[in-house]
Amino acid sequence: ADTTLFDSLVVFENYPVDEDSARAHGLTVRDISANEATNYPLMLAAYDGDRIGFHLRYDPHYFDADTARRLLDRLVHLLTALVAEPGRRLAAVPLLTPQERRAVLGGPARRGDGDGDGTMISLFTDQAARHPDRLALIGEDEQLTFAELDARSGRVARALRARGVGRGAFVGVCLERGPAQTVAYLGVLKAGAAYLPMDPAYPLDRLQYMVDDSGIRMVVTQRSLAGAIPATERQLILDDPADDGTAPAAPLPEVGLDDAAYMIYTSGSTGRPKGVVVSHRGVAELARTQRERMRITPDSRTLQFSSPSFDAAVFERTASLLNGAALVTPSRDKLAGDDLADVIRDFGVTHALLPPAVLPTMDPDELPGLAVLAVGGEAMPGELTDRWSRGRRLVNAYGPTETTVCATMSGPLSGPATPPIGTCVEGSTVYVLDAFLRPVPDGVAGELYIGGESLSRGYWGRPGLTAERFVADPFGAPGARMYRSGDVVRRRADGQLEFLGRVDNQVKIRGFRIELGEIEAALLARPGVKQAVVTVREDRPGSKRLVGYVVPEDGTATDPAALRAAVAEVLPAHMVPAAVVPLDALPLTVNGKTDTKALPDPDWALDDAVYVAPRNELERVLADVFASVLGVERVGVHDNFFDLGGDSILSIQVVSRARRENVHVTSKDVFAHQTVAGLAEAAAPGQGAAPTAEQGVVSGEVAVTPIVDWFLGRHVRAPHHFNM
Repeated sequence: ADTTLFDSLVVFENYPVDEDSARAHGLTVRDISANEATNYPLMLAAYDGDRIGFHLRYDPHYFDADTARRLLDRLVHLLTALVAEPGRRLAAVPLLTPQERRAVLGGPARRGDGDGDGTMISLFTDQAARHPDRLALIGEDEQLTFAELDARSGRVARALRARGVGRGAFVGVCLERGPAQTVAYLGVLKAGAAYLPMDPAYPLDRLQYMVDDSGIRMVVTQRSLAGAIPATERQLILDDPADDGTAPAAPLPEVGLDDAAYMIYTSGSTGRPKGVVVSHRGVAELARTQRERMRITPDSRTLQFSSPSFDAAVFERTASLLNGAALVTPSRDKLAGDDLADVIRDFGVTHALLPPAVLPTMDPDELPGLAVLAVGGEAMPGELTDRWSRGRRLVNAYGPTETTVCATMSGPLSGPATPPIGTCVEGSTVYVLDAFLRPVPDGVAGELYIGGESLSRGYWGRPGLTAERFVADPFGAPGARMYRSGDVVRRRADGQLEFLGRVDNQVKIRGFRIELGEIEAALLARPGVKQAVVTVREDRPGSKRLVGYVVPEDGTATDPAALRAAVAEVLPAHMVPAAVVPLDALPLTVNGKTDTKALPDPDWALDDAVYVAPRNELERVLADVFASVLGVERVGVHDNFFDLGGDSILSIQVVSRARRENVHVTSKDVFAHQTVAGLAEAAAPGQGAAPTAEQGVVSGEVAVTPIVDWFLGRHVRAPHHFNM
């Protein structure tokens, strides 16, 4: 690793050189070669004379000759421009040569030559006409062909039309994971409306805010959820025989490219989530890019992994249903670890989009059928790239919700290097610009701006915020816009973009986009909290955790556990801090800002006074597993896993490591029984340590096989008559 204090040097050699005198004394004066050795990766020497001369020296381990030559040419271009117009503002002087400027701007958005434009509905119905008998949806309890999915979504559309839903309306969809979710989305779109996904796992307050802010009056849901979601004027209960879509209704409307397709709420820096409205424009280009770069065919099976309130779910449906492939929709409790690996194997999943945080919970060698893996949502570590690219096609996808899911995608990746986020998808443009909206040279960091067909309409009911983030595109056609992403990137010599960080306080954890300001606002809303700061800590590589720091009002005691519980009532689980740390005062820098580097480490271990050691072998095993996953020295039998910094992904690691010790529990068990003692009790006979031959005969009840359990759950008329 490079340990130099700085990596480049500029010197001005202004001492006099008398060449005639030097020659008289037998000395030879020569020019410095451009590739002369230097102690630094880059060294620029300027020397005085009749004209100022420059020598650029570089270390070939860091730069090649072409790169060094481009740097020198760029310097000459800059100085020439300064001399030509001495009165010009320095910020207005172009850094790029005309040739470089044309290369980095790349011209107008690239469009595909294949299927032309289309809405989500027209692209889906086209696939249904081509492949009516092919499987479209594969759930744990049912399967639907393209023809069946087309028919069922049409019935939902007619039921919505009969209830007054028309073109331009927004309809909430609150359903548990499964085929019915996709049926509802397509039904809403066929009715001419746009859908608002409402994850039933979200707190009721969060769902209520989405209903109030969007103004929706209709929600598509199911009987088990009908009484547990915010009230609206009307509900369509999909599993209610009375809502079978047979009521007469007006013909289904034509849907245009500029009609809204969906609205997704993302975390807001002001403390309020904001709804992003996305149209159908750009969907066709996304489907084509997925088909080409992910090699999707009608024989592919794509995993529905993402939360419905995360735009990656749109990526998964587009990749499959709009390319004639099948979408596999497992239940919520089978989305990580061994359970997810079982789904991928048992259902023959060939394509998946997963956040990097999920990958360590599975063994890539045990998933030979997973031919193509796309990663996205957060930075992909190089070691995971190296491990998961062997034997399969691995691509990195990037895109904020403000675009149609995906703005860039890489080619096939391999090796341990940090992967790039790729090049733009069809129909999009990407610019790397400085603070003055000027293109920066290759290799120079700048903010990423996205333009083209993929841009969303903007933020629902937030014209000021929309104008701030969606600005005029100075490089596009009149009226064109570009989205200011806030992501810092640089373009490599091969045209691929590398992600470097953020210009603001937004973070991504396990694929979820999080504005720390929204969490801080939730903490400040609690009585007795005077100040709050939230940061992301990565005390162990690959394990990012949110930590809140609060300063209480004078004379007020702070209960960290109660604060976390209160915040969990208004924020999704992925936004609840793993720990809350009370402070007498926030540490400040010399200019009065919060000194985040001086914030203390959270104490993930509990007080010795309440520590209770394991009392039997099963508790000892589970305590060791808890400690190793959480990165703490020890865990008592009554210590709460989540109070010690645990989260959903770490719970999957608990399950995996416990199974390696022959203790069989599920992730749901960890959430229901959050202490070692509770989890040990949940490991019922036959589910704890596996019996050995020396123990002799073991008798007791045994769970039926999954297929028999499914069969008996169908309530058939003659359950005793079963044929395999």
